[in-house]
Amino acid sequence: MERYCAASLDWLQSKVTSKKAMITLYHNPMTRSLRIRWLLEELAVDYLLKTVDFTPIADNRIFAQSTPTGRFPALEDDGVVLGESGAIAEYLVERYGNGRFAPPLGSSQRGAYLQWMHFPEATLNPYINAIRRFTGSYPDITAALSEELDCAMSVVDRSLMGQRYIIGDDFTAADIMLAISLLSISLLGPLLDDYVHAKEYLERLQGRPALARAVMPQVLCSK
Repeated sequence: MERYCAASLDWLQSKVTSKKAMITLYHNPMTRSLRIRWLLEELAVDYLLKTVDFTPIADNRIFAQSTPTGRFPALEDDGVVLGESGAIAEYLVERYGNGRFAPPLGSSQRGAYLQWMHFPEATLNPYINAIRRFTGSYPDITAALSEELDCAMSVVDRSLMGQRYIIGDDFTAADIMLAISLLSISLLGPLLDDYVHAKEYLERLQGRPALARAVMPQVLCSK
């Protein structure tokens, strides 16, 4: 399914007629592509949303999705094709952010921003994915992985003490990266309940209008 997601009705009407869009996101709402749709909504840029059915992985074929990269998310923009959510997020902020959603180069917060841009995929998601895979089949492995995920969550929780967002008072793309991993953790069970700061942080981010638009049908979207 294709939808043109627009910041204005004029743009929407022109694209419905021309069938062209510069940014194209290949999306499945139950995957990491939610990060990118959320970021596009925060950026308030026009884009073409192609919702693609998820193909169950079989025979270790992890690039089995019907997207340009074989995985979710996948993004096309003026000849550029990307397939990693962290890389896509950095690319979009650099190209369309106009100084928003990331501290500037040379800022004292830049290092922390980069760390938290990559912490979700490098540290949290490997545990999340493995727990999903082994739950029910290998209880001992699942228990050990859950303990290690618990340790990683302690780092997240401590980092959120006394601040609204992961690197301070300003919302950045790193918050989007982290929040989607926290949502995935919440689906595994009550682990998040043990971390007051992380739980309050996620609840706060779930109130952002751009996330609401990313997960619900939009008035300014047309097939």
